[in-house]
Parts: sequence; structure tokens; C-alpha cells
Amino acid sequence: MDKRNELKEKLMKEEERYKGPNKVIIFMFIFIAIVGLGAFVFNAKKNSMPIKRYTGGNYNIGKSMNYKGKEINMTDISYQIENKKLVLDLNQVINNKIIYTVYRNKSSNKEVPLAAYIAPSGRLVVVIAMCEPCRSQRFRIRNNILVCETCGTRWFLNDLRGISGGCVKYPPEEIPYKIINGKIYIDLNILDNWRLRI
Repeated sequence: MDKRNELKEKLMKEEERYKGPNKVIIFMFIFIAIVGLGAFVFNAKKNSMPIKRYTGGNYNIGKSMNYKGKEINMTDISYQIENKKLVLDLNQVINNKIIYTVYRNKSSNKEVPLAAYIAPSGRLVVVIAMCEPCRSQRFRIRNNILVCETCGTRWFLNDLRGISGGCVKYPPEEIPYKIINGKIYIDLNILDNWRLRI
């Protein structure tokens, strides 16, 4: 009987000593939660960056643009070909805010959709007008954001960093250009050799 009483007393003392869960276990759970959250945020940021093959142009019109509270659809325009360059009128981009045209190579029957717009920073952005995963060629500006007309994916106008949607890694692809006397010149080699990224 004494052994039984001793065991009972020992158990009672252990129950009194128990003050809660082990601090090491709590620390481990907190540490794992912080690391998991950090990995999620890092991965989300990494996935919003566009896949780039070209460096876009850096021409600035000298003033910022504010599209807040506005929704602007693409305006279709025509282009000219001069000395193996596709030529667009810069004033048409400035006046219409976002333009659209389709380059057609008559010898290969290849078609490449193009768009150009003035970013909020004032920079002229020229892109291949395609949201590659959903194959949309139409976009609109809404509140300083570029929106795909088909899937609704959204990108920041200044750098085409993805905001939301299924195609954030594949925004319209920026291409280089030159400005000469109010005209935008795009090398036809870039357009003739352009391929989907996916």
C-alpha cells in the first residue's frame, strides 16, 4: 500500500509542476511559421516578375501621366516600313494613350501584334501585344494598370510587374525602339524573329 501511496504522491507532485507546453516546442512552431511565411512572400514576389528577353526603350515624353479613375481602350493605328524598320507616329501614342497595330510579314505570313503606351512615369513603352498563356492581343489601361481583355490579368504600367491573374509572368513583352523626329522606329529583325516565351 505504501508503494501505491508513494506513486500517487509522486504523480500529484508532477501534476503540480506542469506549467504548460514546452517552451522549445512553442519556439519551434513560431520559427516554422515565420520561415513558411517568408518563403511564401519571397516566392510570390519572384513569380510576379516578368520573363524578359529584351530591354525596352527609355524615351520619356517629359511629363508624367495619371490614369487614375480612367479606363482607356486600345486605338488601332497603321504603320509604315522604312529601311527595315517599322515606324509608328509618337503623337498618335501620346494622344490616344495606348495604341494597337499588327505587323504583317508578307513573305512569311507571320503576324505580330504591337502596342505602345505612355506609362505613368512618362516613359514610352512598346510591347508585343500578347498575353501569351491566354493568347489575348487586346489590353486596356485602368487606373494606372494594364489589364488583359481576355483573362483579366493585371500588370503595373511602369514595369509590367504582375499584380494578379493567371498570366502575371507573361505580360506583353517589351521591345527596344528608337525615337527620331517624332517617329518610333522598331527593328523588323526583332519582329520577324519573335517567338512565344512559353
